[in-house]
Amino acid sequence: MIGFWPLGVYVAVLVALFVRFVDPEVTRAPRHLVASADDLAMVRRHHAVFYALLLAAPVEWWLRGGPSEWTQLVGAGLMLAGVAGYRHAGRALGDQLSPLVAPCEPATLVERGPYRRLRHPMYLAELAIAVGAPMLFGAGVTLLLSAVFVLLVLRRIGVEERLLAARLTGYSDYAAGTYRLVPYVY
Repeated sequence: MIGFWPLGVYVAVLVALFVRFVDPEVTRAPRHLVASADDLAMVRRHHAVFYALLLAAPVEWWLRGGPSEWTQLVGAGLMLAGVAGYRHAGRALGDQLSPLVAPCEPATLVERGPYRRLRHPMYLAELAIAVGAPMLFGAGVTLLLSAVFVLLVLRRIGVEERLLAARLTGYSDYAAGTYRLVPYVY
């Protein structure tokens, strides 16, 4: 039986990813975000490809007649783990969380939570979502877009690490003692 369970899981995961609840009693200090035109272009490409693959996966699934395979369970697991990791990393970053490549000012080095061992756990979570969404829908063609997204994220990490090393005292020591993206691998 084909069923619509992948679509239900997908909608629930996207709600968990994009809907944020903010305590109205907590006031946040204004942040100063700095970005060059090249950095903004990279962020826009990053987001455009991510949103495109999130849209393409269910469209491909629908066009193919909603096939159901065991790999869809793996995709659901990757998406759920990705959203949980994304939220956990975002909480650890706190006020340092920024959509831009350069850190928020005043910039501070975050070494708590998942950042104790990984320099970019939020990107790892995004990659899990980017691969999980097409797998959830059995969307093999959309996985090609995921591969493009992986390359964009790896390029962004390189640029971001150069900026962090230039701006944050102690970043080089931190980088030497942590993994970039995947524990014990990279």
